[in-house]
Amino acid sequence: MSTTFPPFAAHETVRAAWRPSVLRLGLGRILLEIKLFNRDVLSLVLVLFFPILMMSLFGTVFGDEPVFGADPNGQGGITPAHYYLPGMLALSTILSGFQNLSSYVATERFNGTVKRLAGTPLPAASYFIGKTGQTLYLIVAQTALLLLAAAVLFDVPLPREAGQWGLMALLMLLATAAWATVAIAFTALPKSAQSASTLAVLPVLLLSFTSGVYFPFSQLPDWLQSISNFFPLRWTASAFRSVFLPAGFEAVEPGGTYNLPLTFLVLGLWVAAGAVVARLAFKWPPQK
Repeated sequence: MSTTFPPFAAHETVRAAWRPSVLRLGLGRILLEIKLFNRDVLSLVLVLFFPILMMSLFGTVFGDEPVFGADPNGQGGITPAHYYLPGMLALSTILSGFQNLSSYVATERFNGTVKRLAGTPLPAASYFIGKTGQTLYLIVAQTALLLLAAAVLFDVPLPREAGQWGLMALLMLLATAAWATVAIAFTALPKSAQSASTLAVLPVLLLSFTSGVYFPFSQLPDWLQSISNFFPLRWTASAFRSVFLPAGFEAVEPGGTYNLPLTFLVLGLWVAAGAVVARLAFKWPPQK
């Protein structure tokens, strides 16, 4: 005995079978986010070239002569641009991963974009995959331009071992994921897009000066080091120094070591904790 289904039931079954996955929608959203951001040429230029501008500033202020790590006779040191390169790479992760991403999401949250997207079949996870992918695109572009400028304009030697490049790539991915989840959770705090942009600057400013980006971390007071140890930027900057600085520079790190295992542990905890908080804090669709 055969069983026939109503036409509408068969139609709904086909629709469900062909519904795109969350990941596929997220990948499509990444392409859209990148395309939209590339149209804003001024913002694109400012975001991509800010780390180069900062490294150029420090390199110009301190000069081109080796001043970091030199012996009493002035031998064996590295140039200021060489020393500040790892810090600028770490700075790009918090600038794009936290400050820029939180500002973009907050703007779309308050101008109604997020609310309109929530009324479509687009899942919240796909939306944030798109934003995180856009952030990773910006960080990769910043990194490539910064390394090119360091090598060509400042004659900074780059790593030659594949393992060092692999370590740098893994650090970039983890740091981006950590700051992206924190940025999403952070957007639940501001009451307007303007306040979101203002509030996002404060932690970036404070952490950049207390995490070994601009000054040697070991020269900070012990109590300030203890506070900075809780945040990803301090560990990211230290890990990048292990990739780009010559052997022996780990002696000025706390404990005389870069402590890479603890770096990955801290970044992993921030990714997990940030994802949980973001899931609880960010409402989809947004509440009034």
